[in-house]
Amino acid sequence: MEPKELNAATAATRCRWDERYAHGVTPWDTQITPPEVIDFWQSARLPRQGVALDLGCGPGTNVRYLASLGLTAIGVEIAGAPLLMARRRLQQQTMDLSGRVRLVAGDVCLLPFSQLNAAYILDVGCLHSLPPALRPAYVENVLAHLAPGGYYHLYGFDADPANPEPTSGPSGLLPGEVAQRFAPACVMVGETIARPDRRPCRWYLLQRTQ
Repeated sequence: MEPKELNAATAATRCRWDERYAHGVTPWDTQITPPEVIDFWQSARLPRQGVALDLGCGPGTNVRYLASLGLTAIGVEIAGAPLLMARRRLQQQTMDLSGRVRLVAGDVCLLPFSQLNAAYILDVGCLHSLPPALRPAYVENVLAHLAPGGYYHLYGFDADPANPEPTSGPSGLLPGEVAQRFAPACVMVGETIARPDRRPCRWYLLQRTQ
């Protein structure tokens, strides 16, 4: 996708998410870190240090959790309303996490960083919302910031083969799509069907190998 088209898509996406927050249509804002994320960190696959990046962080629930572990946690969010909520909730924390949290306005397809070398990148429902034309740019941005040996942890709805381009809601992820898009730089080390959501969904765990 050309830069002009990508910038137009960014503006449209920002407006769409701000509108949803303005109307309170935010079923994902449970203020609960998914147990799959907690299980990952309790598995001791990685030391609790370095940079963790949360793509599409919303009001910052998972950013705060990652920072509470001792990580430098960076949340990226395209819309202004959830970022304001994230900053307000961060101030309300009993534990002072301000030194370990960064909340950044940005597009996951145009990340405003230079080689973060993140040990862990989390995406809870962002990639599955992107149209296919934007997904290569997203993958390129993830790989630009994921350290060798680091993990990419993704939650997404399954695509409906009978309705590959739904008129509303995320288009979802096709079988094998995630592994294919990130190969050969990353290998799939875990794929599990998630607890029932509005649609069939699953968790993916990939590791950077090159």
